[in-house]
Amino acid sequence: MIITLDCSAAIELVTGRPQAKKIKNQLEKADLIITPALFIYELSNVMWKYHSINRTPKKILLPKISQGISLIDQFTPAEDIYEEAISLSWKINHPVYDSMYLITAKRKNATLLTIDGKLIQAAKKFDIDFLELN
Repeated sequence: MIITLDCSAAIELVTGRPQAKKIKNQLEKADLIITPALFIYELSNVMWKYHSINRTPKKILLPKISQGISLIDQFTPAEDIYEEAISLSWKINHPVYDSMYLITAKRKNATLLTIDGKLIQAAKKFDIDFLELN
């Protein structure tokens, strides 16, 4: 099975939040874990927010960024998918950054792993398989 991992699920895992174990179990079943390169920026931005809002020490956050990046086997460059992503965004009225995950999944016939309810709804509209963690 190929999994497209989105940032919300990766954050849940690396921070040890409630669904971390379920996410880890799904990733362990994967033959390949892919994501758009955007993932690195999103992951880094979330860790910046943890530092600036929650005052979490940088020495705790930097390893979590590395841990999140190490989950990925293959990154899809933004320049390879942005045209499809923006077209899809216009079509389904959904943000481009989420569409990049959808396009990455669609191109590789991958299953989306996310905890983002709005992204799951978009995946349904675009007929992308996704994992239910409940």
